[in-house]
Amino acid sequence: MTLRVVLPVLMAGAAAVPAGVPAVAEQVRPSSTGPAIRSITLNPAAPVAGPTGSVHLVIEVVARGVASPAGMTVQVDPGPPPGSAKVAGPGGGPGPVSGPLSGHGPLSGPGPAPQSGQVPVPPVTVSTVPSQTARHALGEWEIWRFEPDKKLSRWYPAGPWTVAVTARGTDGGTVTRYAGFQLRRDTKFSSVQAVRKGAGVEVRGVLNRVDPQGYLDYAPFSGQTVEILHREPGQERWTRSAEATTDLQGHFLQTVAGHRDDEWRARFVETGHYAAGRSRVHRAEQR
Repeated sequence: MTLRVVLPVLMAGAAAVPAGVPAVAEQVRPSSTGPAIRSITLNPAAPVAGPTGSVHLVIEVVARGVASPAGMTVQVDPGPPPGSAKVAGPGGGPGPVSGPLSGHGPLSGPGPAPQSGQVPVPPVTVSTVPSQTARHALGEWEIWRFEPDKKLSRWYPAGPWTVAVTARGTDGGTVTRYAGFQLRRDTKFSSVQAVRKGAGVEVRGVLNRVDPQGYLDYAPFSGQTVEILHREPGQERWTRSAEATTDLQGHFLQTVAGHRDDEWRARFVETGHYAAGRSRVHRAEQR
């Protein structure tokens, strides 16, 4: 999924950037000869870090009046954009850290193991690759493509992140625009069952999340709300029929009256730190 943040260059004032929603931070009216940034596009718009591997973030900026290839810089930082409220979902996990990220060269390997429950933050830098074809096609507007030297992984803080783009014009003036995104960790269900119990169906299973301590790939996710969904055979629409709360081991159990012949699945709604998850579809078994 791609998030495109459109920046109206004639606006003045402040606007927050909610997570995952196209919006802009405060806009300053540029001079007719100065640099201007029209939009920032992030792909993927909602990156999810798994227990292994990493997410390659691509940033495209539409701008004009930039002095040279060296006149455009991008900074990727954990934390919300200026002027926006902090996003802290009920999923736990480390919060945003302050200060810019900088570094040299690509991150190799999965990153260092966390110490004392802390998640280390590898540095992030970006490289500038403007598109010559798009520059001609858009007239005075140019498309600039940036690819961070470091890829996002489980070792980075989950929660809100900010992309700050600064353009310098031939007149020496600069303009900075912001885009926000949420970095979430993966969740998954295991051992989900739907079993007929009397006049109803018992749905049970385990909710797991990427281990925030780094000792395991996935660890039990306790204290979370799991939605129990059902649908009639041959139908596409799912209906929420009940909720359950996971215990210390991530287990949940709920019995729903009726619907014995329906299909069942469990769903976890995303938080500010953890991605949404769904179990596979189950038909109620007779035990």
